[in-house]
Amino acid sequence: MNTVAIDMDGTLLHSEGFVSQENAQALKTLQAQGHKVVIATGRGHKDVNRLLQAVNITPDGIVSLNGARVFWKGKLIHESHMDRDDAVHLAEWLTDRQYYFHVYTNHGMYSPSRSWEFFMNDLDIYTQDKEGGEEIKEAIRRKADGHHRQAHMNELHSAEMIREDDLTVYKFLIVSMLEEKLAVCRKTWGDKPSMLITSSGRDNLEIMHPHTQKGKGLLHLLKHADLDLSTTFAIGDNYNDLPLFNAAAVSIAMGNAESDVKHVATHETTNHDNHGVAEAIHHIILRSTAHNT
Repeated sequence: MNTVAIDMDGTLLHSEGFVSQENAQALKTLQAQGHKVVIATGRGHKDVNRLLQAVNITPDGIVSLNGARVFWKGKLIHESHMDRDDAVHLAEWLTDRQYYFHVYTNHGMYSPSRSWEFFMNDLDIYTQDKEGGEEIKEAIRRKADGHHRQAHMNELHSAEMIREDDLTVYKFLIVSMLEEKLAVCRKTWGDKPSMLITSSGRDNLEIMHPHTQKGKGLLHLLKHADLDLSTTFAIGDNYNDLPLFNAAAVSIAMGNAESDVKHVATHETTNHDNHGVAEAIHHIILRSTAHNT
């Protein structure tokens, strides 16, 4: 029996934000043969369930919010969170410098009232000198607006609201198309020992407690469920998947993965818009299982 831990964005999900029928069928095949399917993602578990229910999949486990909350058979088995003072100071700094960000908490997602305005300002700068800039801007705006509406965002009236409302903060997601702006944030906060900075794409940063990593989340899940580490597979595409790759016995990089991720992976599959997860399951994981039996 194998345990297969799979990232979502850039991996299991098509670039349009859905699970293809090919990938869904491959997950069903895994489970039908007695293997365990674990989703390891930066998304919250409710979002994971929403996306998988659309293709009639129930994962055995979920490592959500990059490992901040870990679920097995629908029950929360592990949780880690940021220091509340750190979260307040970071929210103040980001708001003062007009960064677009989300805060993932025990009471849902929060974003400052002017956050969307900050996002559109960055988008204007990003597209101003590009050929077809208006079309690019509209496509990005439409996609971002869809994500924003799906998230059921709460308004963060001030950074102090985190303390006043006694919010437990799991993760910050900071989004900008401006690489220089993200670099300033990484440089300012990257050396703080009580924070970990990673990324799930070139347009974002994720900031959380150092114990919040997909790999550590997977290890908590394996221990809780008494699953064998030596028969674990991980599939991913980006920097926040590297701890997952380090924890699993076998790692598989997507064809669209960052080059650093491909470099450390055991195998490579096709890209996420070409059902790369299904390809990995059928041609690497199940073949490996058949070879070992």
